[in-house]
Amino acid sequence: MRMISKMVLVLVTLSVTALMAFDVAEVNKRTTKGFKPAVVKDWQAPDEKTIPNNMFGDYVRYGKQLITETYKYIGPEVADKNMRYAGNNLACNNCHQDAGTKKWGAPYMSTFANFPQYRNREDTIGTIEERINGCMMRSMNGKPLPVMGKEMKSMVAYMFWLGQGVPIGAKVEGAEFPKVDRKIVMKRAADPIKGEVVYKENCASCHGENGAGVKREGKANGYEFPPLWGNDSYNTGAGMYRVLKSADWIVANMPLGATNQSRILTDDQAYDVAAYINNYDKPRPKKANKEKDFPDVKVKAPDTDMLPYLDDKTRHQHKFGPYKDIIIPAKK
Repeated sequence: MRMISKMVLVLVTLSVTALMAFDVAEVNKRTTKGFKPAVVKDWQAPDEKTIPNNMFGDYVRYGKQLITETYKYIGPEVADKNMRYAGNNLACNNCHQDAGTKKWGAPYMSTFANFPQYRNREDTIGTIEERINGCMMRSMNGKPLPVMGKEMKSMVAYMFWLGQGVPIGAKVEGAEFPKVDRKIVMKRAADPIKGEVVYKENCASCHGENGAGVKREGKANGYEFPPLWGNDSYNTGAGMYRVLKSADWIVANMPLGATNQSRILTDDQAYDVAAYINNYDKPRPKKANKEKDFPDVKVKAPDTDMLPYLDDKTRHQHKFGPYKDIIIPAKK
């Protein structure tokens, strides 16, 4: 009888572990569009000289300006209060590097071709405009742009222009985030103490010891180097606030001059410094209604620190790892 009880307990435990962790295969199932996507390996940014001298071209050029100098046009310090959509003085370009053209730097070359798409954060089929406004309310700590307004249309026009020739639904090499070694994150938690050492040696010279960045003089003039925490940085609902997401971006883009092919930090260093930057002792704006993110916990991002979870891991472990038994890799 005891043997049967133990066997039942083992089977239940195994079933619970498999069912209640973040299942990559389930996310893949929901994001598939039902056809085999084309693969583009040699994308090159189009020549800006080809932007036409007409209304469409004006929107494309304005869209790029909005990406590179967000603070100048829709930031919190612009003279026209009705245009203050961003809540901080960052630029989209801070994350979407080189105006969204840098491979593995959160680029835009395949963005237009891949919407609408399933979004697990909202558990819905999202539009490109909704995705842009997600950044506006999170990374930019602001409010949504009017969907039919010139600013939204211009950003979409710029992304459309960048993606010329990219097939619908295509996977473009360099469009995705690279990933720090998942064997590392499965085995150990990110260490903010080690991350502080990495930060002081590799990041503080630009972003400052206090993470405040270097602000340019004058109003609506943005930063030479953006703040990584504090009141003028991204809020707790931003993707960059999540340790895994942040580490994946950092490893291929930071410090300044790094690329995915010529990395400066190791995977361990990127993992640890992401934890340091996003640790709970760093002040930053709070995202309102963050508890509504990932309403279907079966596809909740593994590194979000917002309860509830379907596994038995703590909020702290979801934030910092280790991610063994939190992430179930998809079978190859």
